[in-house]
Amino acid sequence: MGELVMKRFFDKENFLFPSFEGKAKKQSVAIAVGLIVGFILASFTFFNMLYCFADIVGSIVSGSADVAIADFLRSLPVFLTFFMTFWTVLALQAFFRNLSPEKLHRSLMKNGIAITAFAGVTIVYVIEGLIEGRYLKIAEGSPSALYPLDSVLYAVLFVLVGVFFILYAKKFIKKIPYVVPSRGPVCKKARGAYCTFVTFWCLFALFGLSGGIFTFFIYDFAHGYAFYGIMTALAYLLSPCFLLVWEFYFNELKEEKRKEALLPLVTGALCVSGLVAALYFLSLALGLDAPSNAGFGMFPVAFSASVNIATMLTVVTPLVVSVVVLVKGLRAKSRG
Repeated sequence: MGELVMKRFFDKENFLFPSFEGKAKKQSVAIAVGLIVGFILASFTFFNMLYCFADIVGSIVSGSADVAIADFLRSLPVFLTFFMTFWTVLALQAFFRNLSPEKLHRSLMKNGIAITAFAGVTIVYVIEGLIEGRYLKIAEGSPSALYPLDSVLYAVLFVLVGVFFILYAKKFIKKIPYVVPSRGPVCKKARGAYCTFVTFWCLFALFGLSGGIFTFFIYDFAHGYAFYGIMTALAYLLSPCFLLVWEFYFNELKEEKRKEALLPLVTGALCVSGLVAALYFLSLALGLDAPSNAGFGMFPVAFSASVNIATMLTVVTPLVVSVVVLVKGLRAKSRG
């Protein structure tokens, strides 16, 4: 039984990558590594941005609008750092959806310009802030030890990334064409709604990865909160795990195998997400004070201690994604 399952879903003949040769294989590996590194960087920058956003919200709630504005202006490079990283991840995904050289060329140009613009604005903004006195020195030590110098160095790196995209689109692509076949189904109907859905799913996956990682450093797993802490970490990590399976398993399958694997895969995802959600709510029921006492130093949990929105959304997102894909898969199967 186990051998049949392995043969059906994990046979290398079912995947695109083993059929790649030479340049196509190297390009495939490069884009996969770029996506993974970019996603990890985006999760860390997202978490930093959430902490800065929490400070701004706290100032507004306390009635200090002027302090909130000052906090926002001072931490703007943190926000720009996240946006340039997230934009790069979305740009790299264009390589997985390369329907034609013309569309890939346009995508590279637009994304390269946008990434370079985000990075350039960050560098100019920090320099202008030093001149105006918004920053007392190049490395003030908050919110990170080297801030805002680290934002400048990070932006320089992404200037190079954006320029590479532009140069590749204008010059290199003629000498080194991108020859990897398109991965995954490309939505043609209601494309705007589909792209919006996938973007929000990606944001929750970033939120989940950063939250899942930092949970182990911030949470109090002792004093009776171990069960809650473990289930919260699992709930956070479920969305990035689902996204990982979607990108590097499902979208790597050959087209005929995708149709065969979709329903079993999404049914399993629905069962796993339902089980994790049920266990999370059980852990919460056993300790209603857990969000505020076990994770008071973590923005998403500190926020959920009062209205419970952030964590609840993290828990239900994998369920929603599973249901949406399941309905779509059933409709596609009924049509033939």
